[in-house]
Amino acid sequence: MKELKIDHESTSVAGRDVSILRLEGYVDAHTFTDFEEELTKLVEGGHYNLLLDLEKLTYINSTGLGLLMATFRQARQGQGDLVIAKMSDKITNIFNLLGFSRLIHTYSTEQEALDKFNQPEPA
Repeated sequence: MKELKIDHESTSVAGRDVSILRLEGYVDAHTFTDFEEELTKLVEGGHYNLLLDLEKLTYINSTGLGLLMATFRQARQGQGDLVIAKMSDKITNIFNLLGFSRLIHTYSTEQEALDKFNQPEPA
């Protein structure tokens, strides 16, 4: 069975708490619930600045992609943001095809993604 490992870290950028999640493995029917629980726990706990490091994520199904979009909307409603770092070419292609890349910012490195939170908040 395919597995999903989620490492969670918090940091502060320009006075904002940023939750960093590093995903490794697969988001599929068997692991989706773990991914959903982690994101829901953060957003419901008031953590609206989220950085997902997907360097080691091999696969994400359509339900997982839908969860990313729903979490992005919740983060924005909470005056935060969800950004992604180090996506594989395969997942980047899917993001572009679905038009997600027009909404969710993606970055080559985790530092570039963190720097996004150093910018002034949108009005």
